[in-house]
Amino acid sequence: RRSTMSGSVRRRANAGNSGEGNVRRPPQGSGSLLRFYTDESPGLKITPVVVLGMSVCFIGFVTMLHAIAKISAYTSSKSA
Repeated sequence: RRSTMSGSVRRRANAGNSGEGNVRRPPQGSGSLLRFYTDESPGLKITPVVVLGMSVCFIGFVTMLHAIAKISAYTSSKSA
């Protein structure tokens, strides 16, 4: 008996095409998406590590503001 695990995924048979014919190539025009990922693109050039660091700092800042608001509300209700 054949394994049913591999039978759940079917592949489409290529009718006379080689594997290289199915590869999508990016458009060659000046408006292609690859232009945004090159060194010649205008704008800020920041690394993914910087973006990740800024995101973590933003999340920390919002969490800190949330904690300060909770503490402030707790102390103002306790003194009243």
